[in-house]
Amino acid sequence: MNEASSPDTLPGETTAQEWTTWGRTHSVTPRHVLRPSSVPELAEGVAAAARRGLGVRAVGAGCSFSALPLAPDVLVDLRDLSGVPDVDVEGQRVTVLAGTSIRELNEELDAVGLAATNLPDSDWQTIGGAIATGTHGTGLGFGSLSAQVEALTLVTARGELLECSEQERPELFQAARTGLGALGVVASVTLACEPSFRLHAAEIREPLGQLVDTLGSRMAGADHFEFFWMPGTPSAQTRILTRLHKLPESYTRPGSPVARTVRRLDDALLRNTLTAGLNQLATVLPRSTPGLNRFDALTNSPRQYSDLSFRVFTVPRRVRFVSTEYAVPVEELATAFRALQTLIERRGYAFSLPVDVRCSPAEDPWLSPAHGRETGWIALRQYWRRYDPKVFAAAEQVFLAHGGRPHWGCVHTQDAEYLHSVYPRFQDFLDVRAQVDPDGVFLNDHVRRLLAL
Repeated sequence: MNEASSPDTLPGETTAQEWTTWGRTHSVTPRHVLRPSSVPELAEGVAAAARRGLGVRAVGAGCSFSALPLAPDVLVDLRDLSGVPDVDVEGQRVTVLAGTSIRELNEELDAVGLAATNLPDSDWQTIGGAIATGTHGTGLGFGSLSAQVEALTLVTARGELLECSEQERPELFQAARTGLGALGVVASVTLACEPSFRLHAAEIREPLGQLVDTLGSRMAGADHFEFFWMPGTPSAQTRILTRLHKLPESYTRPGSPVARTVRRLDDALLRNTLTAGLNQLATVLPRSTPGLNRFDALTNSPRQYSDLSFRVFTVPRRVRFVSTEYAVPVEELATAFRALQTLIERRGYAFSLPVDVRCSPAEDPWLSPAHGRETGWIALRQYWRRYDPKVFAAAEQVFLAHGGRPHWGCVHTQDAEYLHSVYPRFQDFLDVRAQVDPDGVFLNDHVRRLLAL
């Protein structure tokens, strides 16, 4: 349907339906939905919407738990804007369209002997959404997807395509690498890659107190380190990933198909299906939560395995949940975790999913939660049917006391006044945003509150 067919129709418009985030935290029925399959279609649709004074927000897989992607006027669904138009094997970089899922990217890279340096644990997110929110993996030597971006193409409200990198429009580049969707619609990004590699994973149950006491050295001593603590239990499950080119040659043999099948069954049955069932039971019988947590923790037995990097970085996520996550200076991480543990135990909060603790190196993008400092991450999750915002709000007070920065895609209650205090380049971001989108086409109510606009 073209624009001339109706005065109310945008070019490339499709049927508008209710759109809901994966965690069921927010929903909206937009006035218009665009689903472009090419960059020219995207630019045409955005420009037409802006000319009519409509707000525009782009969405991907709906992985955000915050109201960041809500689009009451024009929702741009990027899922058809996917693919890898250019791969430079020798230069170890790839250009990928913003609606491409991390899973699709991994498959394309593996086919040519390349891999992403680090990945978040969910591979169904889109590249555009992951970059907009600063989504990350773990490891003090390996940055988030935003940090891996070497260049990007931004569609402005006028339908212009702005190319930016460290050499071309460097300020726009640092703003757009974690841009919250507030500068324009990211159409494509160029990511730095590396030759394919394997990871060895060791998942071990350890006493919680001893682990937290040595947390700094444990994170510094591993390529990729994280731990999971089930509230109400005295131990945690550590997950240590080692890049296999650092191990003896005997460790580089591929894992057998049988071993991979056993691991997938373990993931599917014990670490997803059982967890989902226990959460459903805890919803009906809340007082059973501590005992169910102890049982769930016991079922996650120690294991070791190796595989291609992207098959180890990412894990199945079949239990629907709502999450808050904060980034604190890594030197504050152990203290902040202990304060959170005390809060949970003192108030008897019934979390039925584990608390996840990870780490990141200092990053350059201005609104990366890891900007300018080595960072520890603490993520809390609630089963979606038991989501209680008051619990997350109480945990936020712990994070704020340690200079925490919220994950942009997770539940939080911070506004521009606080964000100014913890982001040194916050005003620079506001200035660049005002230059590229002076009319506020790419804002929604949530972003206006974040940026005081």
